[in-house]
Amino acid sequence: SDNEDIGSAVIDEIARFLSRATTSLKLLEVGSHRQCFRIVWFEKLCQSLQNNTTMSKMSIVGSLHGPIEIFISNEQRKNMEKYMADLMKSFGITCCCENGSKIDDIINSATKIKFPHALHLNLDKCREIGLVLSRCKMLQELCLNGNRGSFREDMLVALFLAEGPYNFPLKSLDLGNNQFGTRELTTILPFLKSWEALNSLSVEGNCINNRGAQLLAEVLDTVRIRRLSLNRNQISKEGLSCILSSQNARYLTSLMISDNEDIG
Repeated sequence: SDNEDIGSAVIDEIARFLSRATTSLKLLEVGSHRQCFRIVWFEKLCQSLQNNTTMSKMSIVGSLHGPIEIFISNEQRKNMEKYMADLMKSFGITCCCENGSKIDDIINSATKIKFPHALHLNLDKCREIGLVLSRCKMLQELCLNGNRGSFREDMLVALFLAEGPYNFPLKSLDLGNNQFGTRELTTILPFLKSWEALNSLSVEGNCINNRGAQLLAEVLDTVRIRRLSLNRNQISKEGLSCILSSQNARYLTSLMISDNEDIG
């Protein structure tokens, strides 16, 4: 691990080696802290183990969830496809998918995706996450709270507008503590307004001002949000007034607005 950037050619070479009947390899550590480990690479390595009898442990570095250690038993080799599915669900490896990947079935059926706090997202990672989200069909909860860097407009476009409109019934979206402001909120406004099922939205801990509050009021004009968290932003009573005057404000059951300008 942590050599030059891992690529498909390197993974193909490792997979060919693992599939040889003569290999004695028991432990493999592969990946890089500098890049995401792609789902299709993981799939190739697992498939190569179907005819392998020696490997007992594989460590993958570079997933968004940190290093992943995989222990392989003879029983798991007999049904590698189910084993792969269980691993994907357990560890939430999230990277770029290619057409025809069997992992698509797992992504399609996901109902909740929660990334760990203190992520350090860059443009490439946002593109890869966006590509995964574009394949989701049943997703109801998405949490991207606490990006250690700041979200730029191009990152948000990659994240939320990867391959056209998403078509999953999102109900809860957490974008708290990501250091974005009104400009970034403008970028994802069409995304927010398109979700009729959305009932919980958190943008706390950002830099949203009164203009941003006006944009959120536009969202509430079209979506019946029940829970709205705006804590620790830059909204004053004028911005709050816009939100409370929106068409669907009467459906709010929880409103968090502490630690803003002169309203808390």
